[in-house]
Amino acid sequence: MNYQEHYKIDAELFDYFANDQLGINEERRNQTILALCDSKRNDDILEIGSGRGWFSLKIADKKVNVTSLDLSQKNLEKIKSLNPRIKTILGDANHLPFNEEKFDWIVANEVLEHLENPESALNEWKKFLKPNGKILLSVPFREKIRYSLCIYCNKKTPLNAHLHSFDEIKLAEIFKNCGLKIVKTEYYMNKFLTLFRLNKYLKFLKFKHWKLIDDILNKLNLKPALISFVLERK
Repeated sequence: MNYQEHYKIDAELFDYFANDQLGINEERRNQTILALCDSKRNDDILEIGSGRGWFSLKIADKKVNVTSLDLSQKNLEKIKSLNPRIKTILGDANHLPFNEEKFDWIVANEVLEHLENPESALNEWKKFLKPNGKILLSVPFREKIRYSLCIYCNKKTPLNAHLHSFDEIKLAEIFKNCGLKIVKTEYYMNKFLTLFRLNKYLKFLKFKHWKLIDDILNKLNLKPALISFVLERK
C-alpha cells in the first residue's frame, strides 16, 4: 500500500470530526498555531494536509481566501459542508496540483514528519509562495518514534505514521538547504502540563495567560511537545 492509499483509508476508518477529537490539549495547540499566522484580510492561504480542517475553518473567520488540500476526499467534503467558502482540492503534499496559483501563507500542521523527503516537499511548497509569502509549519519536537510489528508484512511500522523525529538543529539545516530563513520559532505544549493533566485544571485561563505558563516551563526544562516555525525565502 502506498502512502496515498494509506491516508485515504485512514480517513475512512476514523472520524476525525467527532466531538471527542477536540480536547483541551488540542485546543491550546490550535490557539498557539493560529496566533503565529499573522494573516491579513483577503490573504490567500493554503493548508497542506488539512485533515479535519480545524485550521482552515478557524482562519477563514478572518475573511481570508482559504484552500484546503488533503489526500482524503471524505475530509474535504466535510470541510466544505462546514464552510462552503473554503476551496477544497484533492492533492498530494509532495506534488501540489497548481499552475499559476500563489499564496501569502502555506500552512502545514504536523505534516512534515509524515513525508519521506521533507526537503523535497519544502522546495515544492516554496514554488507557490508569493514574493513576500510565508510558510508556517508545526512538528513534534524531539519525538521518540515508537514502532509496532505489522501483522501483514512482518516489518517494523512507525506508530502514527511518523517517519522523522525533528529538533531545531535538524530543521535549520533542512531550511537552509531549501533557501528558507526562519522568521520565528515557537516551542509549546510543555510535557509537564500534559503528563500531569494540568491543562485540564488551567482551562479557565485565557490563552495569553496559559501561554505564559507554558513558555516559562519550556525555558526551565525545554521539554515542549511541539515546535513551530514561520519561514520565508532568503
